[in-house]
Amino acid sequence: MVQKSLKKCEILTLAGTRPEVIKLSEFVRHLDYENHIYAYTGQHYSENMKDIFFNELDSKADLDLRCNTSDVEILRQKIADLISALRPSIMVVYGDTNSSLAGALAARDTKTRLIHIEAGLRSFDMRMPEERNRIEIDQLSDYLFCPSTLSREYLHFEGIENNVFVTGNLIVDVCKKFAEMGLKEKVDFPDDFLLLTLHRAENVDDINSLKTLSTKLKEISHHKIIFPIHPRTKKNLIQSNIQLPENVTTIDPVGYLDFLSLLHKCKLVLTDSGGVQEEAVILKKPCITLRHTTERWETVLMRANRLYPLFQNNEDFGSAVESMLNIKIQSHPYGEDVTAKTVSLLKEILLQSPKVRY
Repeated sequence: MVQKSLKKCEILTLAGTRPEVIKLSEFVRHLDYENHIYAYTGQHYSENMKDIFFNELDSKADLDLRCNTSDVEILRQKIADLISALRPSIMVVYGDTNSSLAGALAARDTKTRLIHIEAGLRSFDMRMPEERNRIEIDQLSDYLFCPSTLSREYLHFEGIENNVFVTGNLIVDVCKKFAEMGLKEKVDFPDDFLLLTLHRAENVDDINSLKTLSTKLKEISHHKIIFPIHPRTKKNLIQSNIQLPENVTTIDPVGYLDFLSLLHKCKLVLTDSGGVQEEAVILKKPCITLRHTTERWETVLMRANRLYPLFQNNEDFGSAVESMLNIKIQSHPYGEDVTAKTVSLLKEILLQSPKVRY
């Protein structure tokens, strides 16, 4: 990873996790000029996984803060120190991670203008730390870039109306670019398969949830399922002596290109990931979200996605799957040419902002 010498800049973009690296990859490429610094906090700090995602996306951070933690206060101080050194006119944070919240708090501490990309998402589940993070980040932001008109309406009802823009979702450009590249990758697929991804603790760290998952997957035994499985999930299954049915093929975690290739070729995706819900609708794949709530309500409203919590759901899983397989997705709600439009708006805002404070 490149390690630029500290210098004054006009724009500081912050990322701390793999999803942010993915979603910001085209955006930072468009801002790759002298007065922009792209900093990685190290909230996701596995060197192997971090480098894989940067390299595969042909992206790089200018600075790696190597915080190696998700602790908000430690991240906040490191970011505040960086802001004091760089003195940017504007800082950009993305989404709802602890790094983004820490960046928002550091921006307030240093009186730095803050842009929040992916503003206005709401799951309405305050048990989720991401929900609490995104609400606080929105309240701290000077400019709010919403991925959809629905997210703008949520902000409106919360009383946030100034400097709110619907810019679309940056993942659109990333997903389309790398899905096309992923199709060229030589990956073996069975015919007509479903794709399964799980990572949330309530699904993979709970024995009863894993047992329920196995039971539900047996209800669709006539469908082949590919499951890129995280080592922790695999370990939990083994320790709990839970066997997945024979129609499920587990594979090692895959990189972004291989994942998009799997998503592009599957018939339907089963997931608990927010990002995968977006990528599914962009690639016109029906989605079943294995949660009781979502931040991507647009996808539910257009019937491209439906909720199916593993608990608290007595509906036959096979019927739910078959009904979604009949869904034809004609469009997505997240805009086109999103990166160019977002960068253009950012530059307009920059012209209205104080210049670099030397």
